[in-house]
Amino acid sequence: MKFSCSREILDKHLQHLTRIVTVRHSLPVLSHILIETDKDVLRLSGTDLEIAVTTHLPANVEQEGTFTLPARIFSEFVHQNPDETLTFSLESYEMVCKGEKVTARITGLDSDDFPPLPKLEAGKTVRLPANDFIIAVKQVSIACANDVSRPVLTGVKVVLQNEMAVLAATDSFRLAERQIQILPLAEELSLIIPNRALQELVRITSSGTMPEDVELEIAENGVLFRLGDIELYSRLIAGNFPKYQAIIPSKFVAEADVATSELVQALRLLATFAQAGISNVLMEVIEDGQLTLTSHGGKGGMGRNSLSVTLVEGFAPVRAAFNVRFLLDACAASSSPNLRLRLSGPETPLVISTGDPHYLQLVMPIRLDA
Repeated sequence: MKFSCSREILDKHLQHLTRIVTVRHSLPVLSHILIETDKDVLRLSGTDLEIAVTTHLPANVEQEGTFTLPARIFSEFVHQNPDETLTFSLESYEMVCKGEKVTARITGLDSDDFPPLPKLEAGKTVRLPANDFIIAVKQVSIACANDVSRPVLTGVKVVLQNEMAVLAATDSFRLAERQIQILPLAEELSLIIPNRALQELVRITSSGTMPEDVELEIAENGVLFRLGDIELYSRLIAGNFPKYQAIIPSKFVAEADVATSELVQALRLLATFAQAGISNVLMEVIEDGQLTLTSHGGKGGMGRNSLSVTLVEGFAPVRAAFNVRFLLDACAASSSPNLRLRLSGPETPLVISTGDPHYLQLVMPIRLDA
């Protein structure tokens, strides 16, 4: 094996791989990156057996071959290297790396030890608008659970039907749903994608040029995302996602429009008084056009903040308590200068919406002490 390539391009591609390569695994080869050459293309792959990423970059290949190198050493060597072009040649179990100023030898492992990259069986291909899909992922993934004892809640439910893709996530305490328009589909597809895989997808798109479309190849055993010269594979989560539509309130006793920045400032102030493990805020909407927020449940003092809001017709006074962190997450994910807060009572969810009718969030209330 012998090839040369741009150090800058190689460094960029390695950054997509090193985040998923694990050093704490019973299989040492999983801490390595698989290097393959194919004509004038260099292919790099990394996996933790749940997620796999493969990138393709141009290279001047003099002798084809395959080998693996430890991800940390390989990526740091390339990142810190001052040379513009690097040449790699395999000598026994060492990769000789040469540039104009720097020469190094990196010991690796035989590529035969690397686990086979996943292949989808009988997959169906769908193309989605990349920018809209990534925005939707960012907006709903905040509601994913971290509790692995309920794996179905650690992913995002994606339903593709007709001309719409619906993304939803919930951890039982909050819910986020986003709809985006897509090209018409002949049949409905439904899958639950691990949030961790989607976050890798977000990071990949944030560090490079966003392609116009993202291609999904969907099969029963997994999903493959294609974004230009990068492919990301993920296993799917099996199980029944909660039928959340029934908990979305249809009637409200109070609706108030508020500036997002003012709400965030008030919530951050009240979070100062939160007791460890208790970060609740009491929300009260009263008739004079005031939204009053009070720290609730803490023992380190209390704070109160009143905001001027625009009340929607059909108002009735209401008070309910919510987790302040969930409210702050909702504000951040909305990416909107204004929010509409919709309350239907102290024991029903708060609905948070923007001017976009295809996006909503729910935050479940906390029971008030008598």
